[in-house]
Amino acid sequence: MTDTTDSKQLAERFSLPELRHEEHAAAMHLIPDQDDYGYWCWYADVVRGALMFKRANQPKPTAIPGHINIEAVRERADIVSIVEGYGIRLLKSGKNFKALCPFHSDKSPSFYIYPEEKRFHCYGCQADGDFIDFVMKLDNIGFKEAVTKC
Repeated sequence: MTDTTDSKQLAERFSLPELRHEEHAAAMHLIPDQDDYGYWCWYADVVRGALMFKRANQPKPTAIPGHINIEAVRERADIVSIVEGYGIRLLKSGKNFKALCPFHSDKSPSFYIYPEEKRFHCYGCQADGDFIDFVMKLDNIGFKEAVTKC
């Protein structure tokens, strides 16, 4: 049998905690110049392979109650709507938008919104970031509160 086959069989027989225990046990037996050193080297490799198989076949976590899926928020968010929701008047500038910067006193539009990247940048005060950074900075709140608002 090959190490891959041995690893698959081991992964089928043991749970993840048991495999971690086996990995530790194999490491404890890796003492050079011992008669069974070669066996424990082989076994440690097989156990590491079994751990990889086991982890690869673990179900991916779905929504966890009380947790926010940041990637889902980032995917569905529209920075233009979020900025306009704060009463900031945006002017179309090609495929982007510009406005007076809400973060500093501005006489000509230096605040740009890049909808495709879902980012903003002010060329006056150098404020920069995504829509979460915008809400955090404008409302002076933390990351979790800003994500909840978006």
